[in-house]
Amino acid sequence: MLLYGIAVFIPIGVFLLFCYSTVYHSFEKEIYTSNINKLNTVKNVYDVKISELHTLTVKVDNAPSMTLFQIKNHSDNVVSTLSFLTRLQDPLSDIFLYERGSQKLFSSSGTFFFPRILPNYIVSSDLTIDDFYDLLNHSESVKVRQVISQNNHSYIFYFSPLSPNFSNPTRTVVFVIDNENLKKLFNFSENEAVNENVLVFDNDLQLLSSFVPDSKGIILNHITPLLKQHNGDFSDTIKTDGRQLYIIGLHSDVTGYYYVKITDMQYAMKSLNQIKVWVIVVITLMFAIGAVIIMLGLRFNYFPIRKIVSQLKAYSSGKEDELGTIERAIEDLNQLQVDYRNFTEHSEDALYENLLLSVLNSSFNNLQSLNSAGKSIGVYFSKSVFCIASIFVEDIVALNKIGYSAVVKSIAGKIPASIECQFKNLLFNQQIVCICCLEKESYSDLIQAFEDILQQLLESGVLATVGVSDINEKPSQIGRLYLQSREALEYKMLYSAGTLIEYRQISHISDAETPLPEMLKTFGEHLSELKIEKAQKSFHEMMNYIKTNKCTLYTCRYICFDIIQYFKRLSALLDTAYSNRLDYGFDILEIEHFQTVDDLIELIEQVFQKITDFLNSHKKQQSDQLIDEIMQFINENGLKHEFQISLLADKFSMSVQYLRSIFKTHTGQTLSEYVNGLKIEKAKELLVTTNDSLAVIVQKIGKVDVTNFTRAFKKETGSTPGAYRLAHQETNKKDE
Repeated sequence: MLLYGIAVFIPIGVFLLFCYSTVYHSFEKEIYTSNINKLNTVKNVYDVKISELHTLTVKVDNAPSMTLFQIKNHSDNVVSTLSFLTRLQDPLSDIFLYERGSQKLFSSSGTFFFPRILPNYIVSSDLTIDDFYDLLNHSESVKVRQVISQNNHSYIFYFSPLSPNFSNPTRTVVFVIDNENLKKLFNFSENEAVNENVLVFDNDLQLLSSFVPDSKGIILNHITPLLKQHNGDFSDTIKTDGRQLYIIGLHSDVTGYYYVKITDMQYAMKSLNQIKVWVIVVITLMFAIGAVIIMLGLRFNYFPIRKIVSQLKAYSSGKEDELGTIERAIEDLNQLQVDYRNFTEHSEDALYENLLLSVLNSSFNNLQSLNSAGKSIGVYFSKSVFCIASIFVEDIVALNKIGYSAVVKSIAGKIPASIECQFKNLLFNQQIVCICCLEKESYSDLIQAFEDILQQLLESGVLATVGVSDINEKPSQIGRLYLQSREALEYKMLYSAGTLIEYRQISHISDAETPLPEMLKTFGEHLSELKIEKAQKSFHEMMNYIKTNKCTLYTCRYICFDIIQYFKRLSALLDTAYSNRLDYGFDILEIEHFQTVDDLIELIEQVFQKITDFLNSHKKQQSDQLIDEIMQFINENGLKHEFQISLLADKFSMSVQYLRSIFKTHTGQTLSEYVNGLKIEKAKELLVTTNDSLAVIVQKIGKVDVTNFTRAFKKETGSTPGAYRLAHQETNKKDE
């Protein structure tokens, strides 16, 4: 019986132990890799966002509309620029600009005194109002703080002193990042019951961001000591509030921040627990079957020969008992091998994606370390230089219909065999990043290949734009190359979507001695005076200059934003001028929804056409009535001392320039000529009908200068006022 039991149970036990060990360790490795990949995604996106804020800080520092002179004299320009910059960067909710030592704070929504705007944000014990004042006035380097608003909404405040080349910065810019919008970029559960959370700490171990509020207080009690203990990347488990938690931590060499992922152990190890239950059930079933086999063997096999004969009959008579059990076990083993293969392939995909993230993050100092890390998954580079091409997919739905793998396969088919290329999936940013390794002389072949790729994608229904970086021999500079490709992509605003943009084309562009500000000023004057044809011509001159001379992206956006503002002010001007609700069949706010200069040109052309149609159908009738009212008012009040053209413009709610323009258009003479004519006619009447001196007469006709009036009178009548009076007196005597 003992030998029979050993013969049955030992193979079963060894088989199950092998399957359990293999699958268990595969799952355990996959769980760790999956958590690391998720946290790496958070780390890389946060690092990129911080890098983008560094870039945005330089733009704010160099912006001509954000100088101390503009802050003191043209606050509306500061607010407009802050509003435009806020919309450029997602997930910014506001930008503050502060002149150190002052009491005003400029934001994208206006200008505020501290007591008005700060209580909307600062109620957290981590950042008091006094701390906020101190950071604004005395910070010498970048500071980042978490802020909790009155409704428990979480923000990240990024303080940066401006003019860093001086020992005494004069301004401070504060970027307000909406933490709720930032965390939507990542696919993590917000259900606290699951206990899956991600925390971000700065290099002083101050909490900056928490995907789920820390209602259990585990941060202060457990996580901070772990960070101090490990001082880098780590994985660990802790017990708190009667539960065991699985902790993964990463440290960023770029920002110095710590990223921690916390998952309930039951949730993290759910798959492993299921395996344990499955193994227990199978072992119980196998041992039950083994016990039945032993009992049947004892009952029907009294002697060894009889047992052998019985076994031979059992094997030869059909697939029953032991043979059936073995076949079923083999089928289970085959299924386990299939499952294991799937898990292994998935793990390789995760390792591949993680390796490429490390490459884009400039984690390798030389080619040898890069190839060593990629050896196990078949990633190898042997050429002399690197280049990054970022493909931005305009319509992600069209790409999903074709399939990411199919698109990457078609792209790879167009890359010459002499160029080594790896593809990183960044579709959460609508991008496919191509890491290319090539010889210097093959750069032109690479550009031609991507030209063909763009055409092939377009033929398959996918509109894409490609940004190509410069080339560099050092793997440690690949992150910089990626940023160059991203910057080139942004220039699609000038080059239009569906084109290939090389960083070499844009790196030399500058705004030195650009005529655009003067052209913009001329355009605004034409538009405010409703000289639509001239404004239209001026607009096209600006757009042609931008597209031909390729100004910097910042200047292009600034000019386009100001053009939109001019049209918004124009709508208010038309409302006032025609004293009725403006309705010319087009929502003027639609012109804000453009991505490229070509889009803006098309939208602005529609606006010009609508305004022209509106003016043609409404302007003449309403302007005639308006001119009649203006002339009546001048006739009644033009000879009063207090009468001025500026007061007349205020009376009819229009600018002086516009008033002069429409008056001359309808009457053929200027306002000044008409008013002076009234004064001269009144003076003629007083010279003939009264004995008043000329000094008294000029007081009665509006307190004008005697010398200037005499000159104008002589020009109009051909004689001086005295000669005119004398001539009429002699005429009257002759008549008598």
